Amino acid sequence: MRMSGLFLAALVVVVLLALGGCATWRAERNAPPIGSIVAVDGEKIHFVDMGPADGALPPVVLIHGASVNLRDMKMALGDELAKSRRVIIVDRPGRGYSTRPEDGWRLERQAQLIRDAVRAAGVEKPLIVGQSFGGAVALAYALHYQDEMSGLVLLAAVSHEWPGDVAWYNKASGWPVLGPLLRRIVIPIYAPYAARSGVEKSFAPNKAPDGYYEKSGLTLLFRPRDFKNHAADLRHLKEQIIAMSGSYRTLSLPVAIVTGDADKTVNLKLHSAALAEELSDPLYLVLPGVGHALHHAEKAKILAVIDETSTKAQHRDLRQNAVD
Repeated sequence: MRMSGLFLAALVVVVLLALGGCATWRAERNAPPIGSIVAVDGEKIHFVDMGPADGALPPVVLIHGASVNLRDMKMALGDELAKSRRVIIVDRPGRGYSTRPEDGWRLERQAQLIRDAVRAAGVEKPLIVGQSFGGAVALAYALHYQDEMSGLVLLAAVSHEWPGDVAWYNKASGWPVLGPLLRRIVIPIYAPYAARSGVEKSFAPNKAPDGYYEKSGLTLLFRPRDFKNHAADLRHLKEQIIAMSGSYRTLSLPVAIVTGDADKTVNLKLHSAALAEELSDPLYLVLPGVGHALHHAEKAKILAVIDETSTKAQHRDLRQNAVD
């Protein structure tokens, strides 16, 4: 009887692992790579390169948030921006179809890999745009490479310490034994069914675009490797934000900060408002009645902010050239 019970338990685990593998296969079939791969520092970074390479406007690099991949930024901003300028949209290291090293959860490391990929693509003096967690990566990028940038646009960005901790499943993902089982069985099978309500919460009080769940390739998150990296990103975020937040006053490039006053994910006062107070003459815009997915809900206003920051950057460059 004991052997039969063990056999049955093992069989159940095998079946669940097979179901998890099928879920991963379906996610990649429905949302395959849509860009190019560049090798940098031993890693592979997946990115989409769009728009005129020789345009007069500064190129833009778009960095996506925590739960999504580059398709989110392409849908929201990339397709429209590419009508007038060059646009690079990256899968953050370890997410989507990009790889990363063991220390890839570090904001500085992600920024360095993205910067190297951008340079490998021949892009100079980009305007960096980051949303949510991607805003934290964009801040790390600016703190290390602002002399190589035209400007910085932060959309509902994480920038300062906040109360509370990460969700239990993000903690459990890092545990031995339980973590791999969670990532290979529970997350691939269960999470896709719960994710649609998560999308609604992220967009609230606004509505997600029609077909967003499918078009964004959100189920890529529930692959074991992707979720492992996502969970590690969130577990290590607060400690890094606390360390970074004392350096924001060193930023001297044009910066725009945009947030929604109905954002329930990244608190306006703790992050965007606090950051605006620390910087010298930022463009600071609060959008009334807008939630966390402001780059979708108020696309036209975000595009206008990017244009305004580009103009500010060009004027700054002209003044600097005149002095030189």
